[in-house]
Amino acid sequence: MTNTNYIKIFGTAAYHTFFDNGKCNCLHFIPNHKTDKTLKKFGFRINPISNGFNLYSNTTSSLSDLLDYISKTTQQDYFEFDIKCSNPNFILFTAIPVNWIGAINYSSQDPKNQNNNGTITLSQTLETEIMPSHFGHLKIYFADILKEQNNASDILFKINFTARATQWQYYFINKNAVPLNNPSITEKENIQFDGPQTVTIQTGESALLFTSDKTFITLSEKPKYKFDLITKSASNSSSQNNTKSKVIIKGLPVPDVSRIGIIENNDQNQVASPMYIYL
Repeated sequence: MTNTNYIKIFGTAAYHTFFDNGKCNCLHFIPNHKTDKTLKKFGFRINPISNGFNLYSNTTSSLSDLLDYISKTTQQDYFEFDIKCSNPNFILFTAIPVNWIGAINYSSQDPKNQNNNGTITLSQTLETEIMPSHFGHLKIYFADILKEQNNASDILFKINFTARATQWQYYFINKNAVPLNNPSITEKENIQFDGPQTVTIQTGESALLFTSDKTFITLSEKPKYKFDLITKSASNSSSQNNTKSKVIIKGLPVPDVSRIGIIENNDQNQVASPMYIYL
C-alpha cells in the first residue's frame, strides 16, 4: 500500500442568505483544463463539500517548493476554477443587477477582499459578457496561499451572496363576485400593503392590486412572512376604531422566484414579485 500524507491547502465555500441553512449548494467549482492537468500531475486531491471544496496536497517537499516548481514549469502561478450553477433561478433571487448578463469572477488578489484570521471573503466582480461560457471563475494565487499559511492554520476562501428584496404585488381577480367589503392585507412586522387599486392585467381582466410599496421584502427559500386577505366592516358607524374583520384568504401565496417584474416608471430598475389570485 502506498503511503500518503495529504495536507489540506485551502478550502472554498459559498453562502447565500436566500437559503434556510445559509449554504449555497447550487454552485460547483470545476478546475479548468490547465489547472486540472496540474492537480493530477502533482498529486493534488479535491474533496467536494456541499457548498464548495477542499484542496489537499500529497508532497514530500515543502508546499512553497512545490508551488514554486509548478509556476516555473507551467508558467501559471494560480489555480483557476470554472463555476457552474445548477439553479436556473439563481440570478432572479440573488441581489445582482436585474438586467446584467455575464460572469461573476473572484480572485484571491482582489484588494477588496476581507481577511479575518485566514477566512478570506472574496469580493465579486461582475464581468459583462454577451454569451458567458460559465456562471463565473475563481482564481487562487499561489502567493496568497503561502502568505495565509504563515498566519492561519486553516485557510478558507469564502463567497457570499445576498437574497434579492422585491416589492410584493398581490393581484386579486374576483371572477366569482366574492363580497369584498373594505378589503385589506394583514400587517405583519411593520410591513403594510397599499391598496386596493383597480387595475387591468395583461389578460384584460380587472383586478384589485395591493403592493408593499416602498417596503422591499427579502426573498427566501422558506417563507418568512404569511399575509391574509381580510375585509373590514364597521360594527358601529359612530366609532371608526370599532371594526370587525373577516378572513377571505388565510395564508396568501408567497413569491415564485422564477417570476419577477420591473417596477414601471422607476429609473433604478427595482424589482417586483407579482402574484395573481383568482377569487
